[in-house]
Amino acid sequence: MKRFVLFLCVIITAAGCIFSPSAAADETENTPVYAADLKDGVYNIEVDSSSSMFRIVNCEIEVSGDEMTAVMTLSGVGYEKLFMGTGDEALSSGEESYIYFEEDSEGKYTYKVPVEALNVEIDCAAWSIRKEKWYDRVLVFESDTLPEEAFKGDFNMLIVIIPAAVVVVAVIVGVTIVSVRKKGK
Repeated sequence: MKRFVLFLCVIITAAGCIFSPSAAADETENTPVYAADLKDGVYNIEVDSSSSMFRIVNCEIEVSGDEMTAVMTLSGVGYEKLFMGTGDEALSSGEESYIYFEEDSEGKYTYKVPVEALNVEIDCAAWSIRKEKWYDRVLVFESDTLPEEAFKGDFNMLIVIIPAAVVVVAVIVGVTIVSVRKKGK
């Protein structure tokens, strides 16, 4: 019986380490999240930028049906327009594909951009007003900064169901092993 209790403690501890909320959060950070995974609404979200010269100080993402758009507010006013892609692609693209800034009530530049998925690298070229050239940036919209209620129920349920199932199976296996050993004596 002592061995069974020890075995059960080891299994529960291992399951707790493997399937802890932080491990699940790390998994979610690397998993693309699409509009279909989220409830319709407007949410604050953090965006990682590849350049300190393209610092996003505020971002709201709007989810509507199968589409997401983000309104990003930059720290400065040095970029006239954005292009969702690389600078080389922007050069060969037409003016209609550029996203121009809108000035908010505080004089900051905001840009409304399409977002295909969260947690994935997205190319974004920014046109420098002063240098008159495109600069390549990479953006990552981070799903782990969204509120829990932004996710549709079944997306986060797996984080709870899988560890619970592992623990239940471990207990059943442990009980079976103990029963077999007792019968063998």
